[in-house]
Amino acid sequence: MKSRHSLALPALVTLAFAAGCGASYPPPTARMADSESAVRAAQEVGGQNEPQAALHLKLAQEQIDQAKQLMTDGDNERADFVLMRADADAELAVALARQSTAQQQAKDAQVQLAKLKSSNNVQ
Repeated sequence: MKSRHSLALPALVTLAFAAGCGASYPPPTARMADSESAVRAAQEVGGQNEPQAALHLKLAQEQIDQAKQLMTDGDNERADFVLMRADADAELAVALARQSTAQQQAKDAQVQLAKLKSSNNVQ
């Protein structure tokens, strides 16, 4: 009859091996590319010109830099989570910049409409 310890040892070895294999986390290169693309999109729509968008754009860039360092240090899982935040901040910067642009266009249209109305009333 086998002792408890002799049965438990293979189970522990198998568990340790499985944990070791699952411990490696692939570099989040696709998420890095997505985050960098989102930052570029925010810059292209003028995110740096609107204060709230600029703040989120700055946060996203800092998070990308932090993720690169984490990847260099081998902490790919944490880098992946940091890049999720970076992507969210960059997307928010895009939305805020577009909102600001839309609001400015609406104001400009109201000014144009007011000018047209006043010029029609003068004649």
